Amino acid sequence: CYAAVDLVKRRFVIDDSLDVFAVHGVGGITGSLLVAFLALESFGGAGLAEGVTAIDQFVVQVIGVGATLIWSAIATFILVKITQALVGLRADADEETQGLDLTGHGENGYNIGFGGSSQ
Repeated sequence: CYAAVDLVKRRFVIDDSLDVFAVHGVGGITGSLLVAFLALESFGGAGLAEGVTAIDQFVVQVIGVGATLIWSAIATFILVKITQALVGLRADADEETQGLDLTGHGENGYNIGFGGSSQ
């Protein structure tokens, strides 16, 4: 997942401060797709259903991952539009300048002074 975090941040220039997609999305997709092969007895798995090959199972996994991505994209779009209509998606420039910890919670998240001294 570290490689995915690096890819998302540097190559795609996506601001994902908690690395949610890179860690959970990429990790989940990779794990879901690898089930088709890691379930094989030769890898220590319990084996696949009778008459099902690893490729058959991989196709099923790809369809499942695709359906999940589509569902997630649609649900996220709807939730973003609702949030945008109700409270907006971005803080004011003044709030960003003061710091969102201070404006949103009434306190600083990190009380670190400048010049090497703590406050």
